Amino acid sequence: MLVLARTGDIKSFDPALAVDVRSGQIIALTYDNLVHFGNSTELVPGIAESWTLSDDGLTYTFYLHRGFRFHDGTEITAKDVRYSFERAAQGPQSWLFTRIAGSDKFLTEENSHITGILLPEGDEGYKVKITLKETFSPFIQFMAMPAAAVVNRKAIEGGSIDLTVEAAGSGPWVLEEWVRDGHMLFSANDDYFHKPPRMKKLKLRIISEEMTQSAEFEAGNLDIVSIPGAETEMWRKDPRWEGLIYEQQELNTYYIGLNCSRPPFNDARVRQAMNLAVDREKILWFVLSGNGTLAHGTIPPGISGYDHTKDPYPYNPTKAKQLLTEAGHPNGFTMKLWQSQASGLAQVMEAFQSYWKAVGINAAIIRNDWNVFKAAIRDGKPDAYYLDWFADYPDGENFLFPLFHSSESMTKRNRYSNPEVDQRIEEVQSIADSPERNRLMTEVDSLIFYDAPWVFLWHSVSQVVTQPWISSFEPKLMFNAQRYTTVSKEMY
Repeated sequence: MLVLARTGDIKSFDPALAVDVRSGQIIALTYDNLVHFGNSTELVPGIAESWTLSDDGLTYTFYLHRGFRFHDGTEITAKDVRYSFERAAQGPQSWLFTRIAGSDKFLTEENSHITGILLPEGDEGYKVKITLKETFSPFIQFMAMPAAAVVNRKAIEGGSIDLTVEAAGSGPWVLEEWVRDGHMLFSANDDYFHKPPRMKKLKLRIISEEMTQSAEFEAGNLDIVSIPGAETEMWRKDPRWEGLIYEQQELNTYYIGLNCSRPPFNDARVRQAMNLAVDREKILWFVLSGNGTLAHGTIPPGISGYDHTKDPYPYNPTKAKQLLTEAGHPNGFTMKLWQSQASGLAQVMEAFQSYWKAVGINAAIIRNDWNVFKAAIRDGKPDAYYLDWFADYPDGENFLFPLFHSSESMTKRNRYSNPEVDQRIEEVQSIADSPERNRLMTEVDSLIFYDAPWVFLWHSVSQVVTQPWISSFEPKLMFNAQRYTTVSKEMY
């Protein structure tokens, strides 16, 4: 049995309701999508054995494997795909499907189906055509997201499966037992289409504290565990784990959002000064144990749009003071820096506070419950706030449009608006994946970086350690790509 740990439980096994990373990881074990993410950003066949895109970039045609079956033995057909997408389109992840032609009339109940999802061979066929309203290069990646998993239509409609307690998928693992806030036990799907898991059982224990997980791992009760950030150096120096630690660059960015709609943050010189005043490298190493890559833009390493040639903002308090004086603040100013009540943030926040004070910026730290914190950001209340963004899909566009296009930022985030940035992001969305599209993303990322609507911080790096008896473990870039099918264990 392969034994792992998770810090918390999930709410259900309904892919349409999988809005967080933890749920997405579990959905990936028990369900399949048309396509899946591989080790990195590449897409590999899932239920679809192949797919094509029309010359105009609007229509995807997916050709399904024949004989791909749900856990109850029911074969997957085109109707299951359409049912799954239309069902998820009515849930919290509806944004994955709103680009499909006819989705709006389906959601207003003017049509009984999304007209842009066609089944050329009929309900029980093996071909699905999806036509978009307009070209959107990352759409194919949407098909690998948890909410786009294909569910067992007959079992759900017939009432034989309750997704609040059971899974209705076709994935490599079958849910055997679920003890809420205790553990989940899965057995291998021996009839899995792509190849059954090497292990016969998989157990996920719910252990909320990272330190407790570490202790259980050292006692031999867990096979794979994430190393707590504060303990990274200790684990690296321990000879017991030499060659067993895997480092993974994560697709995220950490930042301090600045409210660009109000003085003094409506002046780019002030925003640049706030970047220059902070020694992020020192904070990263001495507070976060070096678990990150300094950000020189919003797009993290490993995906399209990342520009390795650009340097981060240097630590230059003299230049910061000069810019503040030019902006009319020779004596600095006062501000409020908001944060959530997540553990481990105090040292980081106090470090920012100290660096800014050295150039005359007095920042009062405001701590709030997560829900209050997020609501305040949406309402545009904070002067500044500490937050992160994790990729929904591995494309640079996902770090541009949701965070900096004025339609999003002015209503949900830090009230940043730049017509040139808007125009270029829209251009990125409208052209096919190509070197030209990648160049456009690096250009708009640079525009944003030098306009400094954020204090750009870092992209985190995580470490995972395995027991000596574990083999064939490979870290994955995307959160829902790890399915543990190739992992094996020498002792049982």
